[in-house]
Amino acid sequence: MAAFLGLFLALPAGATDLEIQAAEIRGVNWSLHNVYVTAKPAGPGFSVQLHTGPLQLSRHRGWTGASLDCARLESRAGWSCTPGRLAIQGSPWGGLSGQFSAAVLQIGGNASVRLRMQGQGPGWLNLDWRSVAGRWTAHGQGDLQMAPLLAGAGFLPKGWRAQGQTALTLRATGVRWTGAEHFALNLRGQGLAFSNAAGLRAAQDVQLEMAAEGNRGKTWSGTAQLRWRKGGVLWSPWYWSAPAAQPVTSRLRWQAGARELRLTAWQIMWPGLGTARGTARFPRRGGVALWKIDHADLAAGPFYATWVKPLTAAGGLAADLQAQGRLRFSLDWQGGLQALAWQISDAGLQDTQRRIAVQGLASQGRWAARGPASPASLAWRSADLYRLPVGPVDGRFLLVRKGFSLLHPVEVALLGGSLRVQQLDGSWGGTQAGFRLAGALQNADLTALSTVFHWPPFTGRVAAVIPELRYTQGNLETTGVLSAQAFGGNVLVQDLHIRNLLGAFPVLTANVQMRGLQLKPLTEAFHFGFISGVLDGDVHDLRLLNWRPDAFSARFYTVRSPGVPQRISQAAVQNLTRLGGGNGISGFFQTLFLRMFKTFRYAHLGLGITLHDNVAELSGVGREDKGFVILQGEGLPRVDVVGYNQRVGWSELLARLATAMHSGAQVKTVR
Repeated sequence: MAAFLGLFLALPAGATDLEIQAAEIRGVNWSLHNVYVTAKPAGPGFSVQLHTGPLQLSRHRGWTGASLDCARLESRAGWSCTPGRLAIQGSPWGGLSGQFSAAVLQIGGNASVRLRMQGQGPGWLNLDWRSVAGRWTAHGQGDLQMAPLLAGAGFLPKGWRAQGQTALTLRATGVRWTGAEHFALNLRGQGLAFSNAAGLRAAQDVQLEMAAEGNRGKTWSGTAQLRWRKGGVLWSPWYWSAPAAQPVTSRLRWQAGARELRLTAWQIMWPGLGTARGTARFPRRGGVALWKIDHADLAAGPFYATWVKPLTAAGGLAADLQAQGRLRFSLDWQGGLQALAWQISDAGLQDTQRRIAVQGLASQGRWAARGPASPASLAWRSADLYRLPVGPVDGRFLLVRKGFSLLHPVEVALLGGSLRVQQLDGSWGGTQAGFRLAGALQNADLTALSTVFHWPPFTGRVAAVIPELRYTQGNLETTGVLSAQAFGGNVLVQDLHIRNLLGAFPVLTANVQMRGLQLKPLTEAFHFGFISGVLDGDVHDLRLLNWRPDAFSARFYTVRSPGVPQRISQAAVQNLTRLGGGNGISGFFQTLFLRMFKTFRYAHLGLGITLHDNVAELSGVGREDKGFVILQGEGLPRVDVVGYNQRVGWSELLARLATAMHSGAQVKTVR
């Protein structure tokens, strides 16, 4: 431009027309093609027209053509052009047109430009630029549409869509043509929205306000403030909605160097959630970003619901949890978690299905990917785990790089007895993430257990030895035998394996062995009738789907034991008949005896059940005609119970059992 003005200054008085053509004009990182300039005398000055072909830039798209028309270029006190018009075709923002006025009082010295650009796509922009004594100032104001603005600037990825309107004001100062030293920018966005092709990242009706300023020393540095007042944002799997009462506010200080952008300090204040502050670094040419949260103070409930729950498996326990209390933490993230410190106070957890409820939860600790092991603690005031009331817990742990271990055994009050956790250690990261647990249940009250699970009122005490249980990737299994003592006998659980333990449909498989169970205390808890004797049992290939029986092969049978009589009451005989679904009591005299006597001796009692595809196949302790013997009497009077329906629907068998447990004696049996 200075060269063109110099040519005009050199024109002699009375000159007529001037034409300048150039195939290409090059500068640093740009080139302009097919330049054609004409100047004609117009009064005391000239009428100037400039036409160009494509403008090519090294990093950004230019234009395909442009024209500038200065109706009157005068040189009374320097040079001035009023009015002027500018039109651009094929720019990243489409066609642009505008009006301008310019004045150059001294080449390389004082100058001013006032420009108003308008485009059908991006909107309008006013710019007022002035230079005095080698220093310039610029003021801008505009109302722009987001979609063409972002797409034209190359900020909108392929397949994304955007909409909304942004009002902006800009102030900037500097030296020379390109030496900016300071800027201040204010943006206000209304109705902002975006979405990617998959629809997993989107926003709707967002209202934002941003104020930023920067100064140039050795590098650019400055401050920014952002207020989010309205709208929702989906960034799968998370969804955030702006609070209704007060905006989400973020403040930061930044530095922009040649290699990286630094947030030397940032702070976010989220009404209803809490506050956080820290630092961050972002390499300009890719690489690992560094995030540090120096301090976060959050409400545990909104934090878990908004940030943690979306990461959990749908339908599982973690997805159904609700939290209360305060959570404070700091972390260091660089290509992965490097350090974490936390403090949880007066918190709680519970889910709507009452699988877990913890009150007075407290925990604190510090972990680092590199460095020595460090202590941590976990405590609660009370808890309900699958409706079992659990007493206070105060556990101390040692944290290492990839896991944790319990420092001292923990004894927890449970069902009038105690649960002693002898071993608890775990690991995180990789395919083997999980924990191992071993311990023992001591002197638990069966009556309390029955009350919790709404069972019949069993009496007595129960103890159990818990071998090493392993939990990995949602699956729980034992490497040993889980043993328990109840009803005077022993129960052994082998090959225990629970898949998807905390998921929507857990699957349990196991083999169970029962030896020496006393029938008297066992049957007294039911309205089934009196039976005395000793019971053994085996359950093979047990499978529970969502804690309901899906398949198994079971056999329960009495064994003679010295000093233990084998007797059965009239009511129990009738209920066994119902359970077997057959004629049961054979013969006129047996029916008569059933009416006359209260208890009877028996030789054998047993029932076999094989469940498959929701059908139960029944068997007994022997065969008789086309039926199976459930009860084989002994002595006089003798009563036998025989069943004839060997295949029965599982739901029907459960209904028979429920009827037997809640009905009185019945003389006549039913098929």
